[in-house]
Amino acid sequence: MDFRELQSLVEVMEKGSISAAAASLGISQPAVSKHIAKLEREMGVKIFARGQKCSNLTVEGEVLYKFARKTISQLADIKRDFSDIADDVSGIVRISASSIPGDFILPGLLVEFRQLYPNIEVEVRISDSREAIEKMVTRESDISITGHGRHASGFNTVPFARDELVLLVREEHPFAGRENVTLRDLENMDLVGRVTGSSTSRIWEDAFKAHTGKGKHVYLKFGHVSAVVEAVKKGAEGAVISRLAGAGETEGLVMVPFRPSLMRTFSITYGTMTTKAMEMLLDFLLQRKMTGDDE
Repeated sequence: MDFRELQSLVEVMEKGSISAAAASLGISQPAVSKHIAKLEREMGVKIFARGQKCSNLTVEGEVLYKFARKTISQLADIKRDFSDIADDVSGIVRISASSIPGDFILPGLLVEFRQLYPNIEVEVRISDSREAIEKMVTRESDISITGHGRHASGFNTVPFARDELVLLVREEHPFAGRENVTLRDLENMDLVGRVTGSSTSRIWEDAFKAHTGKGKHVYLKFGHVSAVVEAVKKGAEGAVISRLAGAGETEGLVMVPFRPSLMRTFSITYGTMTTKAMEMLLDFLLQRKMTGDDE
């Protein structure tokens, strides 16, 4: 049973005709008729007395009409309760995030959260993954979102979003025309990268060492991914970055994926939620997980 079918039944009864119901709902008359016919098939009853106007219900139709009105009324009550909650709950929630989720994932989500809960203030402090976790452990933040693989003792860690690491080069670089590269292709490249503590650097450098049996030294490191991208624009040979970070202003640059793909997961880490505002933000984020699975 579809909610729209119940809506159509209630509108037909309250407006007195299928045409008036269709106008009220903003749909076509055939659509309203199909809703009523589908209800009858699903319930195995006739809703309207044969040969009578739409205002004349059968006994079964009367029961179904009352149910439809009650259901619609209850849904309206729930929406009103949610609105009241959004108006009443206030407070500050502090998030510590590494640069990729902080710069490229959270902004859009938190704008949506702000529209739902206008009295809750959210502060996002961006650092590398290691520092973001430390801020959460020391209670300088309430929730942490990072690509760090470490599970903080006494805290919950839940997968939140997936990301792919790619090689960023200028359009004229020999690798720019390739469908993909391997980690071994990085051996003779003069790469720029992120500072120690960045999960991006840790993941690709660990993968490189596992693949080649040796480490890869990066001589020029930056604290923020935007500086890494800018360095490649200005002449650095290349860098391993998040695909999310490379999706912005990268004119003249090319992102080349690795073979096999170099993937990583961002996670939400949190402890006891001590305020309603913290609970509501955490629930909101968990409902919008982008991991592509049901974990």
